[in-house]
Amino acid sequence: MTMLLSVAVFICSFNKVNAQGCSDAGVCTIHAIKNNTEGESSFGKTKNEITVGFSFGKGERKTNDYTTAVEYTRSLSNQTSVTGKLSFSAISGELANVRGLGDLFLSVNHAFDVKKTWQKSFIVGLKIPFDDADITKNGIHLPMPYQTSLGTTDLVLGLNFIRKSFGATIAVQQPLKPTNGNRFLPQDYATNKLAAEYLPTNKFVRKGDVLLRFSYNVVFNDKKFSLRPSLLSIYHEANDTYLDAANIRREIAKSNGLTLNAILFAGYKLNSTSGFELGLGAPFVVRTSRPDGLTRSVVASLDYKISF
Repeated sequence: MTMLLSVAVFICSFNKVNAQGCSDAGVCTIHAIKNNTEGESSFGKTKNEITVGFSFGKGERKTNDYTTAVEYTRSLSNQTSVTGKLSFSAISGELANVRGLGDLFLSVNHAFDVKKTWQKSFIVGLKIPFDDADITKNGIHLPMPYQTSLGTTDLVLGLNFIRKSFGATIAVQQPLKPTNGNRFLPQDYATNKLAAEYLPTNKFVRKGDVLLRFSYNVVFNDKKFSLRPSLLSIYHEANDTYLDAANIRREIAKSNGLTLNAILFAGYKLNSTSGFELGLGAPFVVRTSRPDGLTRSVVASLDYKISF
């Protein structure tokens, strides 16, 4: 427990140094990518796993993001599983308080080379939005930090490499429908000084991401308590774009680039089939501009898992 508190203080200290964004559009929370130290031994033990989770994130201009998610994983064989995940978000901040369904994630994970030194698994996933990222409040088209979904349909492809307690993942998240329905332009609200602080995202087009994740799982002697530190890097491939008031598509300068996040997961098994997992994460390298509303200075999560 002392170790967990020490790492938590270390992670949270990044927030004081650089209160900018953890830019994850969903790919790193897909079951097989988040749990990338689970190899062939995790398949086939039980047929079903249900996870109920809650997370809190401190977002752009001190917005508070509360997300609840329900996830179901079904093992089809000793090497293949399918997962579905549904999220619901509530966001509060200086412009509005909003809530609604976020995204549905569907993914398939197939393990191969399971008898070799480095086990591998291939992930194919799809992110399906439940809205078009155009939530309004009092007639105002809200900026992206107040949207419960990016409003894009995305394809996710990933590859895990697992050796004992170490996991490495490379993945891409590519929008198939990159243009959302957001209509926010700051100049439309000249009398609202707060709105001018947000980037324009009218008919927003978001580019893809490339992810690298490295994790190491430490299980303590009692087999009930574990720690899994993780380094997550996300490279946003190109500048995002929007339509200005003259209907001309403009690039959002410096919205491409690298984000690096430090994450710690602490697990506690209640018994052989259930347990809790606490997660803490914060960025220490960020993109200059993050118009997609994914800025997070710190994220905390708590999951309850049960398998049967």
